[in-house]
Amino acid sequence: MKRTIAFILTVLLGIVLTGCARTEHIALPFTASDVERVEMFHYVVPADAEKKTVTQPEDIAGLVDTFDGLSVTNKETEPVAGGSVTSFRFRLFDGTIYEIVYSSIAVKSGRISTTGSGQDFFTSADIEASWSNCDYEAVPAAENELPFVF
Repeated sequence: MKRTIAFILTVLLGIVLTGCARTEHIALPFTASDVERVEMFHYVVPADAEKKTVTQPEDIAGLVDTFDGLSVTNKETEPVAGGSVTSFRFRLFDGTIYEIVYSSIAVKSGRISTTGSGQDFFTSADIEASWSNCDYEAVPAAENELPFVF
């Protein structure tokens, strides 16, 4: 009897702890065909930020696919000094702007926040790779241009 109770308590504790780090998915409120262009920003120090403007429909679709359905968790992480930030400003044809900010905390993992989410989440997706995978000219960006979500 004691073993049964101990087993049941262990299972319940496991369920409770698993529920605390529940996986969610980002659902973008638009499709790739709604996007006119995407402005990407990358920096370690905001004063040294660079910007790329993505305009080709297939490249825009690739970025939308990167985020739509992306798995995220509400997991505590420690801030990282000297970590890079890669952010995205989706400019839709109807004039709407949707922003995503990704702050790396380790190789292929980081914190991500989106317009309207009200909080940031952890993801193990390699979002920073989007910067180097987009073959567009990088130009200097002013600090006041950088997306800020919250």
